[in-house]
Amino acid sequence: MAFQTHPGSVAALAALLASPVLAQDSSVTLSPVTIVSSADDETVSETITAEEIETRQPATLNELFAQSPEVVVSGANRMAAQKIYVRGIEETMLNVTVDGAKLGGNMYAHSGNFGIDPDLLKRVEVEAGAGSALAGPGALGGAIRYETKDPEDLLLPGRDQGYMLKLSAQTNGRRVTPGLAFYGTPDERFGYLVYLTKSWADDYKDGEGNKVADTGNDPLDALVKLRFRPADGHELSFSTTYRRDNGRRAYRSNFGIPPGLPDAIPEDQKLGWRSTSVSYRYNPAGDPLVDMTVSAYDTHSRLLRDIEVRQVSEWDTRGLDIRNRSDFGQVALTYGYDYGWTRSRGESGAGLGGFERGENHGLYVQADYTPTEQWLLSAGLRYDRATLRDLNGNDYKGVHFSPNLRLRYEPTEGLALFASWGEAFRGVQPVEGLTLIWPLGLGPQTDTSLTGELARTAELGAEWDRDGWRAGISGFTSKIEDKIRSWQGRGSPWFRENDGEIESRGITAHLGRSWQNWSADLRFSHIDVKYNDEPVSPGDWLDGVTPGGDKIVLALGYRMPAQNLEIGWTSTVVLKQTDLPADFQLDELPGYDVHDLTVTWRPARNQSYSLALTNIFDEQYLDHSTAYYGVDGWSNLYETGRSLRLSGTIRF
Repeated sequence: MAFQTHPGSVAALAALLASPVLAQDSSVTLSPVTIVSSADDETVSETITAEEIETRQPATLNELFAQSPEVVVSGANRMAAQKIYVRGIEETMLNVTVDGAKLGGNMYAHSGNFGIDPDLLKRVEVEAGAGSALAGPGALGGAIRYETKDPEDLLLPGRDQGYMLKLSAQTNGRRVTPGLAFYGTPDERFGYLVYLTKSWADDYKDGEGNKVADTGNDPLDALVKLRFRPADGHELSFSTTYRRDNGRRAYRSNFGIPPGLPDAIPEDQKLGWRSTSVSYRYNPAGDPLVDMTVSAYDTHSRLLRDIEVRQVSEWDTRGLDIRNRSDFGQVALTYGYDYGWTRSRGESGAGLGGFERGENHGLYVQADYTPTEQWLLSAGLRYDRATLRDLNGNDYKGVHFSPNLRLRYEPTEGLALFASWGEAFRGVQPVEGLTLIWPLGLGPQTDTSLTGELARTAELGAEWDRDGWRAGISGFTSKIEDKIRSWQGRGSPWFRENDGEIESRGITAHLGRSWQNWSADLRFSHIDVKYNDEPVSPGDWLDGVTPGGDKIVLALGYRMPAQNLEIGWTSTVVLKQTDLPADFQLDELPGYDVHDLTVTWRPARNQSYSLALTNIFDEQYLDHSTAYYGVDGWSNLYETGRSLRLSGTIRF
């Protein structure tokens, strides 16, 4: 395969990497900007750190979660089409937040709902399955929490202000992404961060060298953070994140469709979203009973189909959370109230339009009891009252108490056994904006007695971490009962109705060891997803589910301290999937294996350079979650073929 790049991009990168900047030797301890966590670490099943992001250089969500055993992303590298699934459950049934701001739901069934430059992220936490009362309302399949970088993450030791230049490029698709950040903590009271990135990319090629249509993009990402501490124990924080991603996209961009078919004809689309969160924290020194946070958020997503008869879909969420944590020694209580407001709106140039609006009031408490150093008992309860007014003025109301229980026992040093069970409730949700402009509207088949959906998750497992060895195994089962389906058949009105039950069950395991400068980790997951007792396929994307299957990830690492080098190798193997519906057109989903090499060099504290060679053996493959198009055969929305990536960062 012949590598290509934009003219001048290599020279620009080389000029940036060659800039001589001296690192500061002094150090100082700085307090981070506080973003209120919505759950404790015991409920988190996976964490992606800033160091991993720097090393692997992911540009899109599917690359960010590529090595996750429980998370898959559909839509290949077509950013506008990407949707995330946790244990086979779509993101619209999870509580997804950025710096505490809850993201919206569907704007259009054939497009994604969220995107961000991974380089802006400090941390990503995945909480799989219904669990803690602190996960927020509607967390049927769990939660994903994106936390963006803070000024302290970028400041050089001994400095109170600075700026950063970054440039990254990759050969496949000729992507170039410059970044610029300004940040500082000029005194103990104030901190700020402004971070901008912009990408330009052409259509990429798959493992056979074929261009994948409509995958070029040029997103703009921005992050602004402010923090003010007027007095001891008081903190005000502000965070806003913005993305604009416009381009030519297929009408149904989540499908891989042969060119020339109506659903594949490109059109101009403008996609954007913004999230803003503000919070006030009061944590007086010496008072274990008061650690109170009041936070509010506002998010807005918008999709414009700039066609002959233009169409607009919008999704807005606003909310408030008031919580306090009281520590009584062996017992710690976290309790509070949250409120969420959601609106979906559609508008057509033909004069059609409408909206649906919902609300949720929640009360919650989570108690952690540690009678001895070996035992932890956590129990919680949520009360949710959800309402919705639909397009025709029908009112829906659902009320539910959701309990949870978690037990952890450490019989000896390094060994932990745990078991958990929890419920989550979600009221009736608005439908996507483009459905709200459907000319035939809401049909009489709609069940106006619907109250909501209920999820139950049980998990059992063990962990070992001692003498350089780490291992773990867990088994889980999750059920979402009273699944509500909003369906729009061609030539008929759309409707809401109860459509049955989703079940996800499986096992995850990992084994790893660190010795001297080496590390090795092996992760495995087997996930089985069923809808109304039938296996699911990529063709069931409209129901919010995708096949699970078997995934194996091997990660090897080697550090060379004297040379300031880190070398990593990752192999990801997905086995073929044969447990498919009887009426599915294929007998199996083919398996595949992908291998990546990364090298990171940090010659000074203020400099970091990374090289990554991804999909080394140029495998042509389809992610099993990518939507299947049943009329004209199997999807051609293949993942990215071999690509060389370079990245350089310098902080001043």
